[in-house]
Amino acid sequence: MKKRLLILFIFIGAAYLLPILFRPLMAPDEFRYAEIPREMLETGDLITPRLLSFRYFEKPPMGYWLTAASFKIFGLNAFALRIIPVLGALLSAALLSWWCLKRKLPREAAVDVAFLYLAGAMVWILGIFATLDSLFCLWTTATLVFFSVAMESDSPREKWGCLAAAGVALGCGFLTKGFLAYALPGLGVAGYLVWQKRWKDIFTLPWLPLGLSFLVIAPWAAAIHRAEPDFWNYFIVHEHFRRFTDSADGQHDAPFWLLLPFFAGGIFPAFFPVLTSAFTTRKEAWKKLWTNPDMRFALCALFLPLILLSCSDGKLPTYVLPCFAPAAMAGILILGAADPEKTPPALKKLTTVSAVVVIIGGALVLLCEVFYLLWGTGFVPVLPLEAAMWLPFATMVALGAVAAGTFLFVNRRRKLPEPAWGFMLYAIPLLLAVWFLPVFPASFKMPEFELLDLASQLARRKIVRPQIYTFPKLMHSVAWCYRDRRILLLKSLGEMKYGHKAAVEKGEKPLLHPYEEVSAMLRSPGRRRDVLVILIEEDLDDVRRRLPPGGEKITTPGEVCALYFPAPKQQGGQK
Repeated sequence: MKKRLLILFIFIGAAYLLPILFRPLMAPDEFRYAEIPREMLETGDLITPRLLSFRYFEKPPMGYWLTAASFKIFGLNAFALRIIPVLGALLSAALLSWWCLKRKLPREAAVDVAFLYLAGAMVWILGIFATLDSLFCLWTTATLVFFSVAMESDSPREKWGCLAAAGVALGCGFLTKGFLAYALPGLGVAGYLVWQKRWKDIFTLPWLPLGLSFLVIAPWAAAIHRAEPDFWNYFIVHEHFRRFTDSADGQHDAPFWLLLPFFAGGIFPAFFPVLTSAFTTRKEAWKKLWTNPDMRFALCALFLPLILLSCSDGKLPTYVLPCFAPAAMAGILILGAADPEKTPPALKKLTTVSAVVVIIGGALVLLCEVFYLLWGTGFVPVLPLEAAMWLPFATMVALGAVAAGTFLFVNRRRKLPEPAWGFMLYAIPLLLAVWFLPVFPASFKMPEFELLDLASQLARRKIVRPQIYTFPKLMHSVAWCYRDRRILLLKSLGEMKYGHKAAVEKGEKPLLHPYEEVSAMLRSPGRRRDVLVILIEEDLDDVRRRLPPGGEKITTPGEVCALYFPAPKQQGGQK
């Protein structure tokens, strides 16, 4: 047990805590979820989410509040931003472990279920990536776990206490992503109660959680209604009804089956031991599992929300994340039902072949890299920078593949591998490869270093707080890197259509400024402020044609550049 816990803590530190320090922020999501809480702290307005000072009603404020609190504690940095999704993943795993203990499963299972959850590819990726998905998954997992414990508890105190905790989690889930916080766990709980024919509980259990969730939501719901009466109309109609029924207008049109391959791929490599155990489970054990209330609850909580999300006209792969917690519940039950004395010969052969293929693949990559490093400047063409900077990442992936294959090969003859921790070990080198992701950005997806280089050039030239214009694909990163919420847009609005429209209707300044208006402003002899247009190199020629001549190009080491238009009174005074 101590060995399991030690390996689990090493895994968490290596895969979840250390990588969030090194990787540059990724546009647009990480910059968006950094800039909105930063603006909350700057303005002191914790009620109305704003981006570039304009209303941004895509999500409620819980995720922004927690990130703002993290910024207050740790400062404005990547660690403070990403520690919130990391905590979302870790606390979800802790809840699953607690569920195992409450369901009288072995103590080892409480550690193994954390591995099954945390080592899943999608849980890990979204757990170290600054979006709201991991945090939202925490609330849905908490709701399911507390409901499950409450429904099977013989203690009235524990039962009503867990129902109350489920209500708080429901409210927090709504304040993170809206009505899905009710729909996803609600489907799982209702489906389970129907399957178990617990008709009375359907009408009695939900009331306390629902009532407490409304109390959690009510203060902010009333405050946002007073501050922005149109919020609920936009949030309910556009962000919920239209997302489910309308694939147009940026609602991520996708086929029904889109989430299925992402779910199947997202559970690996964690679920390899579960598949191994499934082959070693006898028919009698499967029949017992099928009637097990915990297994039925896990299956309902997994498949009913997955079907609902698949029915949505607009969907993203990340929507499937709340399904991984009940998948871990089901997985740990399958592990417990496996027969360690029965391992099919075909499975041994499959393990051996898989191990050999993985070892050969990783070794070939390493040999190619050695060959290139030794003779790359001779008869082998020199790789372009965009490809060469991925060599450290490829090296770590190849080393991880060799380690994984070796582990599988060595253990191929065992009757049944240790359920979780052994197989998780070989995932660590693969996950550590994220440390070696290119720190030199290859595109506008990772523009942080380029923007900071541009900022240092402006500082050396004593260019202080110019009026910045940019484009939607760079607006989040520019606002965050320059700590400036007064950024204006050229050409298009992107995701800021509603915020711009609401501002214009209220007589506030517009966010989008047409080229003709900006050109007239730049030609005005009375202009008192420097102007900086930040853009991508591929857009430079088009922007030069549309704006007056005279803009000085400022380059960076990557694809980001800028056009600098000094105020007329400064022309000739700065170089």
